[in-house]
Order: sequence, then structure tokens, then C-alpha cells
Amino acid sequence: MIVGANGTGKSSIVCAICLGLAGKTAILGRGDKVGLYVKRGFPKGSIEIELCKNGGKVVINREIHVENNQSLWMLNGRHCNQKAVEEEVKALHIQVSNLCQFLPQEKVGEFAKMSKIELLEATEKSVGPPEMYEYHCELKNFRNKERELEVSMKTSYRPKAKQRNERNKHDVNRYYEKKRHLDVIELLEKKKPWVEYETTRKELEGIKRERDEAKRQLAALKQAQAPMLRKIQEIDNQLKPTEAQIKAKTVAIREASNQCKQKQDQLDRKHKEIEDIKQTLKLKQMEEEDHQKRISNTRRTINDLKEELAKVGDQPDVTPQINAINVELRRNQEERAKIEGDKADLRRERDNLYAECRSDKDLIMKRLSDMNNLLNAKEEKLRDRHRDTHAALQWLRQNKNQFTGNVHEPMMLVINVREHRFAKYVETHISFHDLRAFVFQKKDDMEKFMTEVRDKMNLKVNSISAPEESCSRRPPSRNIERFGFFTYLREMFDAPDEVMSYLCHQYKVHDVPVGNDQTKAMIKTVIEEPYLKVLYTTEERYTVKRSFYSNKISTSNSAVQPSQYLTITVDAEEKQQLEQQLKLKLKDNDERLKALQSDAAALDRRDNELLAEKKHLSEVKGKKRQLEQKISTKQDSVFHSVFSCGCMQLPDTLDEIDAMLNEERSRAECFTGLSESVVEEYNRREQEINNLEKELEEKSNALNTYRQNISEAKERWLNPLKQLVEQINGKFSDFFRSIQCAGEVDLHAENEEEYDKYGIRIRVKFHSSTQLHELTAYHQSGGERSVSTMLYLMALQELNRCPFRVVDEINQGMDPVNERRVFDIVVRTACKETTSQYFFITPKLLQNLQYAEEMTILCVHNGPQMLSPNQWNERTFIERCLQKNAQT
Repeated sequence: MIVGANGTGKSSIVCAICLGLAGKTAILGRGDKVGLYVKRGFPKGSIEIELCKNGGKVVINREIHVENNQSLWMLNGRHCNQKAVEEEVKALHIQVSNLCQFLPQEKVGEFAKMSKIELLEATEKSVGPPEMYEYHCELKNFRNKERELEVSMKTSYRPKAKQRNERNKHDVNRYYEKKRHLDVIELLEKKKPWVEYETTRKELEGIKRERDEAKRQLAALKQAQAPMLRKIQEIDNQLKPTEAQIKAKTVAIREASNQCKQKQDQLDRKHKEIEDIKQTLKLKQMEEEDHQKRISNTRRTINDLKEELAKVGDQPDVTPQINAINVELRRNQEERAKIEGDKADLRRERDNLYAECRSDKDLIMKRLSDMNNLLNAKEEKLRDRHRDTHAALQWLRQNKNQFTGNVHEPMMLVINVREHRFAKYVETHISFHDLRAFVFQKKDDMEKFMTEVRDKMNLKVNSISAPEESCSRRPPSRNIERFGFFTYLREMFDAPDEVMSYLCHQYKVHDVPVGNDQTKAMIKTVIEEPYLKVLYTTEERYTVKRSFYSNKISTSNSAVQPSQYLTITVDAEEKQQLEQQLKLKLKDNDERLKALQSDAAALDRRDNELLAEKKHLSEVKGKKRQLEQKISTKQDSVFHSVFSCGCMQLPDTLDEIDAMLNEERSRAECFTGLSESVVEEYNRREQEINNLEKELEEKSNALNTYRQNISEAKERWLNPLKQLVEQINGKFSDFFRSIQCAGEVDLHAENEEEYDKYGIRIRVKFHSSTQLHELTAYHQSGGERSVSTMLYLMALQELNRCPFRVVDEINQGMDPVNERRVFDIVVRTACKETTSQYFFITPKLLQNLQYAEEMTILCVHNGPQMLSPNQWNERTFIERCLQKNAQT
């Protein structure tokens, strides 16, 4: 335990531990440069820290130079760089950036502001096994990749490709239908020679029969004439004219034989062509079954349509109703035309109004535009710095009607400094957490808002409830008329009453003076003024503290940084006046125009109703005709399908073939604008779809793998975490019961699969009449938050795997009863053999506290009124204390 009055230097030990272990200055919440931590008036300062570990000790030295804010490092007596120190510190599981391990005075309030997610991560790092936080990060990465794969699978353009192919399928079908006609033409052209061959073959067979008959007759004649040969021989000379006739007959027979040979050759060629045709027809048979199926389906559709047609029956004549609707539609069109004419007149009137006051209007619009641009720039800065707050702002603007009291947007948007040079003081004085906070007049409204944006939307936002009694007009405690002070912070800016009330209550802006270079020159005299706690000079902020015991003064100062947000200023009153001026000039015109637009909208609605009724009547009127047309179309489809698939059925005469050829060519010519590219595109896209389905399958397999990995990682992480949180909850609940209050710690997750949203929720109850409430920066008082924070840290103490922990002035703000109870818990828990080293810093102690032998108490006596170390005698001090106690 480190005890000492305010200003004696207790927190310097905390700062030394942090900076000596390579911690960042932001952890301490004080100066942002290491040179500011060196005692004023000295060019440099040094820190030495000795750490104990197995196998030896580690000694770290850091020398800080004020002039350039540079540091010289030594590790075990050897010069090194900061990274080497950071690695050594990390190896010892020291985490000075973790509020669960290292809680400086300025960060006590921030512990309660930690989100559930941040608290879980800090707890994992602090008391969990070394691999627990790594498993958590691994699980979040797996979940992110799983989510990416899910999104990738959902956004796959496979359905779009299928839809596109479905649209092109009609053209493909038309292309194939045209091709079927061309195939029929090809078959007809092939069959035509075969028919010609058949005709010629039949003619040849007739000629052959005639030739055979002639041969038979010739043989019979020869046989019948044999007895007469001799007689013929005898009278040969007499029959020479007859021989000439026979010879002529022989020549005729020879010519007939030649003709038969030619016909035979033609017949052979036709046989070959017939074989080719047979092969082609065999290929066509493969398409016939599909054609038959389509024909069957179409016939079933025709039957269904005929049944529906039979049910429809005769419909009443709706033509008079349609005519009446048409008349009303024309009347509406005439009325609309009149309204449009009136609107045009109003627009011209408004243009004339603009023309009359164009110069004034241009100035107004330009000024308003400039103001809006400034406000937009302010809002953009908020979005860049804290997107969750900006998202909550958008929700608020859309849902302001849900709140009963005044609700103000984040302070940085509603605060307007009166001069640019004032912005840096206001922005330095108000923390960014509050600058981005929403301000509510009523607590119920704040609860409703936080439920929506924090609990439901998982946004990290700050909100503030203004004091019930306004503090915005609270006067300063004293007038400032010397030391160069020229104003108070409150007079430097304007803000809505609730915002100003909160700032006066929380930041005392009505009582913080701002001075100039004269103030800086007289600073030693200025800080002696008893009423001053915070003050500003031209470039610096001074914080003055007075010791409760010795009334001695300690001061700290830091540079006033340039403003990032509040330099953007808008005169809200002027903006309102300009907007009102412009509204008045156009209000009457806009109202009349709005009335006409309302009339036009009513006409449009009536038109839509009439058109819908007309459409219905037209559908009723055309239902029978549509059914008949569908039936006719389907029957034509069946006819063409039957025709296309029924080619062994082509006509058998040349005249019929020629007629059918002409018809098929005419049908084929009807299919224009089709080419093989349509089919190629269709087939290419089909292949694309197949590839996409394959890719989808691969992604699905990868997704299953990630889900398996997630399941394994979740089991490795979640079960030990639940056990850890249960242990913390057990100790935390016991501690709260020991002080007659109630507290719980649980693992909170709205969605078990969102591993980056898991968090530790602390809920506490300090009064029997209330319910458990989540620990936040706003629900509990400062003392209640301190007790809750302290007991949570103590619940971690026995589980902690870090070598030491530091808590600075956490008992400030506690009531004596709770402070005594918490102190007993700290002593009882931190003094166990199994726990880690514990640094407890406090400026005051209650009387008659229980101490333990394992405690080491360091009393910090530092200041001009204290004895020097060589004059201090511990034994004499104890003897005097004992004498004083005996006397009392």
C-alpha cells in the first residue's frame, strides 16, 4: 500500500511503473509527452525498475530528456531500444495497457465506460490462459471468413445466368424449330431423287417385261419356224426383204438392252442414295421421342384449357362499363390538364417572386449554403472519428418523435464557439467522450435511446442526462478582474440550455477563467488564489490541487492543443433567421402548389383505380377469346410437332413433294434474325452455369470446413471462458453479498455465432428497492462505480496470471462503510500466498482498519514542509504515535 497526502507524489510511482515498462503516455491520461513527467525545472529524469522472474531478475532503466522528449533505455545494464524492453515485458505477461491489470487514477472512471466487448478482451488477456485470447481472435477470423463465403455464395450470379439463359431459350427453341423445317426440306430434297428413281425403275421394269415378252415371242417364233427353216433357206433369196426386217428388229432389241443397262446403273445409284437417307432417318429417330413427349404435354394443356373454357361459359357484356370508365378517365385528364396549367401559373408566379428579390435571396441562399457546408464538415469529422456515434445520430434524426423531452445531438455539433481562437480552450476542457455524447433532458428518454442504439444496434455511443435543475445560469464563484483574466469558458461558446447546464455542472465552465500572457507571467502568484482549481493561459492549462492535510499546493500543466472540431462555427440564431426569412417569402406559393399537387395526386389515385377496374373488365371480356386463342396456338403447336416428327410419312409423288417443299421453305423463311451464335451463346452460358455450380460446391465445401474449424475453435475457447466467467461471477457475487449488496458477472452474447460481439456484462444492485442494473458510466454514482470496479478487479485477483496489479485512488468517492468493506476484501484477497503482487495507492485511510503481515506500507512524505530523509526516525515516530494513542 502506498499512502500519502494529495500532491506528495504517490501517482508519480504509478507513472514510473507505466513509463518504466515501456507503456504509452495515453495510458496515464495526463501529459501526452514523456518530457512532461519530469519534475519542473530539471532537464532530465530517470526510472529504475527491478522485476523478479525464475532464473534471475530483470533490471530496466529509462532516462527521459525533456528537451527532445527522447529516452535512453538499458536492460540489465546494457543499452537497448524500446522494442527489446517491450518484448521482455510481454514475456512476463505484464500488460500496463490493460485496465484489468493497471488502473491509473485518471482511468478509474473509464473502467465503467468500457464496453462489454472491451471488458471481455481485457479479462481474457489478464486472467485467461495464454491461448484463450488467441483462440478468440482465431474464432473471429474464422467467422469473418465464413461470413465472406456466405455472402459470396448468396451473391453468386448463377441464378442471374440461369434467368438469362431461360430468356434465350425461346430463341434457341425457334432456332431448332427452323432447323426442323430445314431438315424436312433436306429430307424432301433427298427423297425427290428416290421418287424419281422409283418412277424410272418402274418404267424400266415395264420395258424389261416388254423385252422379255419380245424374246419369248422370238423363241416361240424360232421354234415354230424350225421346220420351215429349210424351206426358208430355199426361199432365202426370195425372203431377203424379210431378213432386213428381222435385222431391224434385232437392232431395236439391242437398243432396248442398252437402255435397260442405263436404267440399272441409275437404279444402283438410287439404292446408294436410299441407304444414305436411311442413315439420316435413324438419327432423326432419336429426336422423335422428345417430340412425342412435347406433343403429349401440349395435348394435356389443350385439354386443361378446354375444361377452363367450358367453366368460363358465356360472360355478360361489359362494354358499357368499360365505355363509362373511359369517359371518366377523359374527364380526369381534362381536370389534370387544368391543374397543370394552374401549377404552371404558380411556378411562374414563384419565379417572378424570385426575380423580384433575387439579390436578397441569393445572399440568403449563399449564407445558408455556407452554414450548411460548415455543419456538414463538422458532421463528417464526427463520422471519421467515431462511426458508431454518427450511425446513432442518423437513427436519432429519423426517430426524434419517440422522445418526450429535449434531445440534443452530440455536443461537438451543437456547441458554437463565439470566436475561432476560443475553440482550443473549450475542446481541451471537455473530453472527446463527452463531445460525442448525446444530451437528454429526461432520463427515461436516455434509457430508451441507449436500449435502441446500444443494446439493439450494438453501437458504442455515449449519452448524458442533464441535471434536473438547470445549472446553465449559475454565476461564477468570484469575479475576475486581475492577473490578465478576461473571461470564463462559458462566455466563449453558445450551446442549448441542457448542454450548457451539464457542462456547468460537470466541468464548471462557468467558473474556469481564461487569461493571457500576463497570467502566464504571474502564474506563481495566480495559483496561490484559493478559489482557482483549473485555469488557462494563452497556450497552457493549469490544474491546481491543495492537500487536505497540509493545505499545500501542487500544480500540473499541459499545452493547449489546436482545436480539431470546434473551430467550425455557425451562428445558430442567424441561421434560423435566414431560414425563416426565406420560408416566409415562399410559404404561400408552396402551400397553393401543395394543394394542387394533392388534387393531382387524388386524380392519379382515381385514375389508377379506374385503370385497374378497366383492366379487370377487359380481362373478363377477353377471357374466352384468350382461352380459344391459347387452344388454337397449342393445337398449331401440336400440328407442327406432329408434322416435324413424322417425316418412312413424306409424300410419295413428285407433285406432292414439290408442293410440300414450297410450304416448308415458306415456313423456314418466317424465322428471321436467328443464327447459330444464339445456340452457341446458350451452350456457353450453360457451361458457365455448370462451372459456377462447381465453384459453388467448392465454396460450400470450404464453408463446411470453416464451420468445422469454428466448431472446434469455439469448443476450445468458449467452454474454458464460461468456466472462467463463472469463477469470476462466484467471487464477484460473494464480495457483493459481503457488503449487503448484489452483483453478477455473465458472458453476454445476443447471437452465439457473432464471436466479435461477445462481452462480459457486469450488473450490480446497491439498494434493496432496485433491480440489477448494468454497470455503465451513467446508471451508478461515482462511489458505486468505484466499488463495482474494485470488487471486479479483486474477483480477478486470484485468477490473475500477471505478476502484479496497480490500482490508484479507487476509493475516492466511496462512502466510509463501503470503503471499509472494500478495504477488508482487498487485504483478505491480495494477501493470499497464491495471488500476485498488488499495489494499492490511496491519499487517505479510515481509522482502525484491519491490516495483514503480508502487507508493505509505503508512506510518501514529499514537499517543502516535510523532513528530509536523513532526519526521519521511524522509531521516534512510532513512539510518539503510541504516546498519543495512550493519552487519548
